[in-house]
Amino acid sequence: MTVVDHITGHATTIQATALFVLIGAQPHTGWLAGTVARDPLGYLLTGQAAAATDAAPLWPLERPPMLLETSVPGVFAAGDVRSRSVKSVAAAVGEGATTVRLIHAYLAGEHA
Repeated sequence: MTVVDHITGHATTIQATALFVLIGAQPHTGWLAGTVARDPLGYLLTGQAAAATDAAPLWPLERPPMLLETSVPGVFAAGDVRSRSVKSVAAAVGEGATTVRLIHAYLAGEHA
């Protein structure tokens, strides 16, 4: 199998029976700048990281953010767009399912 570095153009031939492909691991979150806290690479901060940041906006509530909640109460993020996420389809699907449960808890007032 031949793999090519898309930046340098350098090709390397390797022996492999399987390959894990990571495509497009760049967040497109510029439109959230100044609204939702992001890390230096642009990934969204969630959970405790959303409250413990110097980036504006700061967490406005006394309660801590829920697990996948961003720095804006009631706004959640899942999958590759999250800072420090696993960056895999399986993880993103699991986080999406978890986020649905967290949204239901948030709407029911169970976030205190």
